[in-house]
Amino acid sequence: MIALISDIHANIEALTVVMEDINKQNVDTIFCLGDVIGYGPNPRECIEIVRNCSEFTLCGNHEEAVLFSAQDFNVKARRAIDWTRDQLNSDKYDQEENYELWDFLGELRKKVKDESVLYVHASPRQPTREYVLPKDIKDQNKMESIFMEFENCGVCFCGHTHIPGVFTDDLKFEYSRNLGNRFEISSYPGKKLINVGSVGQPRDGDNRASYVLFDVENQIIEWKRLPYDYKKTMEKIRAVDDLADYLAVRLEEGR
Repeated sequence: MIALISDIHANIEALTVVMEDINKQNVDTIFCLGDVIGYGPNPRECIEIVRNCSEFTLCGNHEEAVLFSAQDFNVKARRAIDWTRDQLNSDKYDQEENYELWDFLGELRKKVKDESVLYVHASPRQPTREYVLPKDIKDQNKMESIFMEFENCGVCFCGHTHIPGVFTDDLKFEYSRNLGNRFEISSYPGKKLINVGSVGQPRDGDNRASYVLFDVENQIIEWKRLPYDYKKTMEKIRAVDDLADYLAVRLEEGR
């Protein structure tokens, strides 16, 4: 059993609840699909947890922005990235601790292929940045190009949009809730692009943390939705001038 987590966004309250639940499952390993940081108030703590528990963590667009540039981010997101960078360089901590965090981020891969499964943060076509949204099923050229990018894999897991569900290569999308939060991979013979949702900033109208259990042997995935103390996270965001109030509000709304 594999646990798939993504888009934690420095939300330690959500990550703690998810990790507690994972520890109750028959999980062999944890894969993280990126965006451990960005938006939220606890980047250092979330990096520490993920780097100590996951078999691999992928580079998301927020890790990429912290490492290189956030010029293509909106103003609110860019301010959060700048603040996050300051936290990782904070002189409140031993410099060796800071170096370890930066080394971890600097070594993140953009994609991992495991037998017949591909893992990316965003899209097989642009692993860190491309959004694949439910409305994209109407864009035949885009979707066909994306599915062609994992020609030798039947399944690709991703995050990035924070919207859990399944895209199939016949240009359909189903929200995880409409699937009863369970999907048998063999139930559809073609390729599947499966979004695991977001641990720390859900955007599907459900403010509960989202992660996936992947039963490799039986080829079944299950989305787990878990309530957490989002109000505590909201309070911490509001206490930081460089983190926009909007980033707190959206946690409550799940958008």
